[in-house]
Amino acid sequence: MLSLIDEDALVSLTQELIRIPSVYDPNDDSANEEKVASFLYERLKSLGFEVHMEEVAPKRPNLVALLRGHREGRTILLEGHTDVVTPGDVSKWSYDPFGGVIVGRRIYGRGACDTKGNLAASIIAAKAIKDSGVNFSGKIILCIPVDEEGLMVGIKEFIRRGWADDVDGAIICEPVDNNICLDIKGAIRALVRVKGKMAHGCMPYAGINPNFGMAKIILKLRELEEEEKRLLGYHRFLGYPSITPTVVMSPSSGKGQLNVIPEDSSIAYDIRTVPGQKDEELIEKIRGVIDEIKDEIEEFRYELEVIERRPCVSTDPNEPIVKAVDKAYREVTRKAPVYNGVPGATDGTFLKAWKGIPVVVIGAGGREVPHQVDEYVDIDQLVETAKIYALSILNFLRGEDNEYR
Repeated sequence: MLSLIDEDALVSLTQELIRIPSVYDPNDDSANEEKVASFLYERLKSLGFEVHMEEVAPKRPNLVALLRGHREGRTILLEGHTDVVTPGDVSKWSYDPFGGVIVGRRIYGRGACDTKGNLAASIIAAKAIKDSGVNFSGKIILCIPVDEEGLMVGIKEFIRRGWADDVDGAIICEPVDNNICLDIKGAIRALVRVKGKMAHGCMPYAGINPNFGMAKIILKLRELEEEEKRLLGYHRFLGYPSITPTVVMSPSSGKGQLNVIPEDSSIAYDIRTVPGQKDEELIEKIRGVIDEIKDEIEEFRYELEVIERRPCVSTDPNEPIVKAVDKAYREVTRKAPVYNGVPGATDGTFLKAWKGIPVVVIGAGGREVPHQVDEYVDIDQLVETAKIYALSILNFLRGEDNEYR
């Protein structure tokens, strides 16, 4: 079966996926997930998979491909998303971000690492199992959703439609240097709007300047972050929790002007949680800290809106899916695996949190390479990943997961 994992086919599929821009942009017909999903729909059908394409939002379809075994058994899911982040300033790239250029033993391009290379590896792995005719029970599901880089509407819709109901274990195909990751950091996305009153900059007393309140919020929540770090300590895989202001705008919409006090200001927060933190408690702490500012600034008013919550999740190392991946890694590399955690949320977050499915995150690509200029994936590691995926699938479906560490 492993001999059917064709490096040329894997590299070619990765390049083809990179060359289809799939940065979601509702105003650009050439840059969304629809084209890459349509391409994979036809490719997977031609390979003999049972394939379903389901629209999540206009021009944003999920893809689900199935391979059924010879009899009833476990169901394993491999997930890799179709969307990528923007390339940013293209002039800063050494190579065309949507060119899929090969230099040495690396494939360059937006999504090469996160996560079109790993998506290709999952498809090539499943194809090798199919083409080998190896006997297995149960079912293989390739989940290929939209919007992992956004609000994860793709995986949420996949779950709502019942596709995850009978899944016994999942492999999340993300770039983590082929470490076996069982802990995934949680995330809370929040918007804080400080209300003010417009006035001429030369007569500040005629208005209410929201920027003083905004500055206080940023500093006080920095103090809360330090308090949470002291309280929870350093998680061996996930590091420290964080409360990070990422977007600061004043005014919160429209264009500001140097001699005008804005009517409001806003701050977007990317909050990352670790085991031991509870979302509701942390949100109330944040609200309490901001409320304290009312005693410090006259006429201070604000709104706090939580727009997304992704809980921190962990998978027990004794789960069959973990044992299956561990065994596969050892068989392919002849080395002991490195265990680690994922610093960002993944689609696996909702599979675990909503459905209780044990998830393992593993895939090719440097952990710090995603979202950067000159993103790349190493071809040798990508081939290794495809082999690990294929053996993990067979180990899990055939129950060969008793050997562990």
